[in-house]
Amino acid sequence: MSGGKDFVVIGLSGVQRFISEARTTADLANASDIIAKLASVAMGEFTTDELVIPFRLEEGSPPNRIVALVPEGTGVQRARAATQAVHDHWEKWVRQLFGRPVEVPGFPEVFWSVVGPEAGEYLQQWEEAHVALAARKRLRAFDAPEYSGGRPCTLAPRWVAETEPPKEIPAHQRNTQLSAAGWVKRLWHTDRRLFRSSLGTDDFFSGPTGFPSTSSIASVPYRKAVLERLADPQVNDAVRRLRSAARAVMGSERYRALEAPIAALRWEANDQLAMWMARGAGWWVYPEVWQPQSLRREYAVAGHILDEDWVDKGRTAATDLYKALGAEGLTPYYAVLASDLDDMGVFLGSKGMNAERHRQVSQRLVDIARAQRAIIEELSGVAVYAGGDDLLAFLPARTALEAAERCRAAIPKEGLRTASTAVLFAHSYSSLRHTVEKTRSLLEAAKAVRKKNALATGFATRSGTSFHTVAPWTADGSEGPGSLLRMFVPDGEESSTRLSPRLVADLERERRALTELVKKTSTVAAYRAEVTRLVLRHGGSRVDADALISWGDNDRVDRDAVSALLDAARVAVFLRGEIQ
Repeated sequence: MSGGKDFVVIGLSGVQRFISEARTTADLANASDIIAKLASVAMGEFTTDELVIPFRLEEGSPPNRIVALVPEGTGVQRARAATQAVHDHWEKWVRQLFGRPVEVPGFPEVFWSVVGPEAGEYLQQWEEAHVALAARKRLRAFDAPEYSGGRPCTLAPRWVAETEPPKEIPAHQRNTQLSAAGWVKRLWHTDRRLFRSSLGTDDFFSGPTGFPSTSSIASVPYRKAVLERLADPQVNDAVRRLRSAARAVMGSERYRALEAPIAALRWEANDQLAMWMARGAGWWVYPEVWQPQSLRREYAVAGHILDEDWVDKGRTAATDLYKALGAEGLTPYYAVLASDLDDMGVFLGSKGMNAERHRQVSQRLVDIARAQRAIIEELSGVAVYAGGDDLLAFLPARTALEAAERCRAAIPKEGLRTASTAVLFAHSYSSLRHTVEKTRSLLEAAKAVRKKNALATGFATRSGTSFHTVAPWTADGSEGPGSLLRMFVPDGEESSTRLSPRLVADLERERRALTELVKKTSTVAAYRAEVTRLVLRHGGSRVDADALISWGDNDRVDRDAVSALLDAARVAVFLRGEIQ
């Protein structure tokens, strides 16, 4: 039993919506951190002995649902106190930023339910509390804002933009149309009144730090190669010219704003040029960035005049640097990795569970989150959040599949659920909000596979072209389905080196015939033989053919075998150009 205690469950609602309302990676990361801090505030109203999920207060990404056991008769009071603490902290942050109270209708949204010991054993309390919580969430308060001629927030149009932005914001942001919630999100890590973190020892740059941009994440392997060869006179000269051009185009105010460091990019403490390459050159290394029209829209604000001569110099420097690096690839594509443990609600409510087992599960999830963050960092990525049961991270295209495989391997095979995973390769110029939403759609596709436990992999080009493929983690291949997608990528093995991307065109041309063969049981062998013939024709092996066929021969729920095979080949060919 619960030992004569009240069972309290508190949840923050609208979390995914608030996080996804983002135009930049910094917005996304800041929103996630805001939710984590609010969850920590609610947790702080309970002692360590009372907390069940999470099992203790700890830095990181706490869950947005909290479970606690408190003395009988105090549950309602404690839940209300936690709810009030969340609202008080949020109002304090807004007031600190604006210097005045500003209402944000409907945020933060906190739901809670309390079940006393009269309900019975711990699991009966668990079930009743969660049923009540779900019912409470269906009774929503529609406290919509009144626009009264105001303009909608560019991040979240459900709120009106503030007519008076916060004081002392950077000049280039003064005309930004954001709501109070949007401004808190935008300035969370850049305003010291809200987030008092050290800017490090980089005195040359006195400005704030920010979450790495999508271009910065995509260019990590390339910039790592630049840093390794920075002593080369040709490389060094190109980087110096690139830095000078970037400084002139951005203006001193924005030039001094650095991004947060990525662990894979290292430099000597006093090497300012290397530090700028690691923390400031994220998108300037792309020659195509240096376009007068787009740079004028971005940087010719607040009285700063754009000199087109510097734009030409920057483009030349970026081109010279690219030539000096030789074979080192520079891709505009990065990857979003999302993962979620399957059926965790069912698992936590299963027979035999009690408060102590829930604490043990919570502790294991913390351990998993810590391991996954380390993996992401090792593979040159950055985690937006990692809670053990869910993960969202940005990675260079080259390391994303390995990260997906290793993060899944970090989940113990015994005692927890399987995990569904999505990896979306996206162009760094694409809408971030659309990219995150598409990643979540991929994750849902992975969970739609029978028994879940699948990997969904897809890509979305800048023009909008997109394809994806899904296969269970139990698919053939010792490394899981991710390894099969590397069949076109040269890796030193003879079969992989020879397999030609032209195979996709032949599969597309023969699609109707292959579909007819696979429909009839009597001709399935002929279908496999024909796919094998096409693979051998394009330099592959029978192993490659079997691997490709396996993508169509699984528990797919939304496509026929030939479509699944063809989409897998499309994704694999795309990856050939982005991850080698």
